[in-house]
Amino acid sequence: MRPKRWSIVYALSLVALTLIFTSSARAQPKYKVLATIDGGLWSGLTFDSKGNLYGVTTGGGDSGVGSIFEMTRNSRGGWTVTTLHSFDGTDGSSPNGGLIFDEAGNLYGTSPDGGAYDFGTVFELTPGSDGWTFTVIHNFCAQYGCPDGEGPSAGLVRDKGGNLYGTAGGGSYGWGVAFELTSGSSGWNETVLHSFAGPPNDGGAIYAPLTFGGAGSLYGVTAEGGRYLSGNYGDGAVFKLTPKLGGGGGERVLFNFDGGDGQGPTRGLLFDKSGNLYGTTAGGGESCLGGFCGTTFKLTRTSAGRWVHSVLYDFAKPQDGFEPITGVVSDIAGNLYGTTATGGTGSCFDGCGVVYKLTPDADGKWIYTVVHEFSGPSESPPDGTLIIDPKGNLYGTAFSVAFEITP
Repeated sequence: MRPKRWSIVYALSLVALTLIFTSSARAQPKYKVLATIDGGLWSGLTFDSKGNLYGVTTGGGDSGVGSIFEMTRNSRGGWTVTTLHSFDGTDGSSPNGGLIFDEAGNLYGTSPDGGAYDFGTVFELTPGSDGWTFTVIHNFCAQYGCPDGEGPSAGLVRDKGGNLYGTAGGGSYGWGVAFELTSGSSGWNETVLHSFAGPPNDGGAIYAPLTFGGAGSLYGVTAEGGRYLSGNYGDGAVFKLTPKLGGGGGERVLFNFDGGDGQGPTRGLLFDKSGNLYGTTAGGGESCLGGFCGTTFKLTRTSAGRWVHSVLYDFAKPQDGFEPITGVVSDIAGNLYGTTATGGTGSCFDGCGVVYKLTPDADGKWIYTVVHEFSGPSESPPDGTLIIDPKGNLYGTAFSVAFEITP
């Protein structure tokens, strides 16, 4: 027979362990599929002021070449998906960039194909009492050789004056452009802010949206080009654009990737409150030179105006995710969240990808945690950058599903 004192200690230990495991279980993030959407979800979602979600499909729709959809909460606690527009080729095709809103509730986006010259469009959706009105506001490649750009595959950003900014391929040197669209009495007019020249002095091959910094400057990444050529066409670069009065813009390369510190950034950058930049590279890293491992990185500006690069996480373990081809989003505590296209333990050939979290610690290091592992081909790859609501809930897309993760 056990002594009474030992029995009390044993009982208290069981209670403590129960509380620990219960607390741990409650702390696990909850993954929920909000809707299954046909056509291929290759970009992230966008909130409106009421908490509804909007996005695009690359295929599907009435003509099989893409659509724009809205997700609204219904009375049963689920989500209702409504198609707002189906592309037919003449007005664009295969959209795979995110959408943005203006203050009036109009939606803007891009398509890389279709349009008047079959090299892509910028479009606007305007809400009204009879539904949404779709308008093409710019057709790319009106000139031979596409000096004005072609095939925009990323979303747009908007300044306080209502001007739109984006990126596309083509340009004077064939390495892509950054452009501005300005609305006037005769419609929307495009200005090329910069034509990328490629290696060794400039970036090239731009698939990511631009990001606003201070004083109206724009920041972005190129997947190729730059000073270092361990890749076939360069390992990519981070750049800054400063629009000039009267049109155009001055460009400055802030950082050149060399493969060991990352290779092939394909998604937009994130600014924090201190002015630091965060992003991802789809490949490279010290643990996987020349491969498709990838990195999450940070750029910090010094008092002398130089930008210092640091790798926050090197994706070297297949079970933890490979190829972080989306950007990162931050919560109010400064934690970063992102997705990988492959890796994890899902049933896909190279793994179905994961949602991950990077947490800064007191020593300046970052702790990597897998938040969710995608399980099968219907959820892979998770190709859109996550968004976050005021409560810290994450929303994203993964090939045919829109999902929510509650931390």
